[in-house]
Amino acid sequence: MGKRLFWFAVGVGLTALIVIKGREYYERFTPKGVATQLEKTREGLVDRVGEFLSTMGEAMDTREGELREALGLDE
Repeated sequence: MGKRLFWFAVGVGLTALIVIKGREYYERFTPKGVATQLEKTREGLVDRVGEFLSTMGEAMDTREGELREALGLDE
């Protein structure tokens, strides 16, 4: 009796896990879910590119100042 109850509980647990994950995957691959994922990816990409360009601009300004100082162009 103990083994049967154990395997019944395992079966119930696995079934619940499969149903929950199945719903997540179903929602993820519907057109609305795909659109949501694309929007999140786009937002992340825009943020990263903006951060890169900002950092690049700051580095260029800093390096230009160093070169102008080293060459004596500001005097």
